[in-house]
Amino acid sequence: MFERYAARVDEWRDIHSGVDFINSRKQGEAEARALLDAAFGPGGSGFMSADDFRAMCMAVNRECIEGSVPKRITCTRFGAGYPSLSSRAANMADVLPWLAALWALPPGPDLHEAFRLHDVHRPSGVGIFGQSLLLYLKSGSVADADDASFCLPCTPALWRGLGFLKGDSVKKYATPRGCADYRMFLLHAHALRERFCLLPLEVDYILSQGERLRIFTS
Repeated sequence: MFERYAARVDEWRDIHSGVDFINSRKQGEAEARALLDAAFGPGGSGFMSADDFRAMCMAVNRECIEGSVPKRITCTRFGAGYPSLSSRAANMADVLPWLAALWALPPGPDLHEAFRLHDVHRPSGVGIFGQSLLLYLKSGSVADADDASFCLPCTPALWRGLGFLKGDSVKKYATPRGCADYRMFLLHAHALRERFCLLPLEVDYILSQGERLRIFTS
C-alpha cells in the first residue's frame, strides 16, 4: 500500500526522528495529559482554566525536529502558535462540558460514543482535530499503550497526507467527516505504523511530510 513512497518515509523517519524528537513529544504529551488529569481525572477539580487550557495546547504542540539547523525545541507540531485549538480558551464555558465528558471515557474508547458526545455538547470551533487529539492523549494514559486501538491525531492535512502516501488520488480540499472517516483513518494510519515501525507520536510527522510532498508534486 505504501511502497511507492517507502524510501521517502524511511528517510523522514531515519533523519528527523531521533532521541530529541521522541523525548520532546513524549514530555509535551505527558504535561498535557497531567493538566487534563488534574482537571477531569479521578479526584480532579472538574475545572480547567483558560491559562491551563493554553498550557495544555502549548505542551502537546512541542517538538524538536532532528536534522534541522539549528536544532531547537519549538511549538510547531500542529502548526505555529496552534491557533485552531488554543483559541478555544476564550470560550472555556462552552468547551469545558465536552472536555470533561470526553476525558471521562476509558482509554481506547468506543469511537461512536466519543462522536456522540461531540454531537451532544457541540463545543464551538472544535472539530475532528480537537476531538482526535484528546482521544490520542487519552490513549496514551495507559502505560505502554501501543496497539491498534491507539487513537491518533487527525487533521484535513494529515488525512490528505495519508491518502497520498497510500497512492490514492487526493483532492486538494479533501477532509474527513465523522466517525466512519476517522475509523478508516486509524485503520490505514496503523497500517503505516506497522509497515515502517513507527511510534504513535511519529505518525503525524510522517503524514505532514506526505502532505507537503503531495503539494510540492501536484
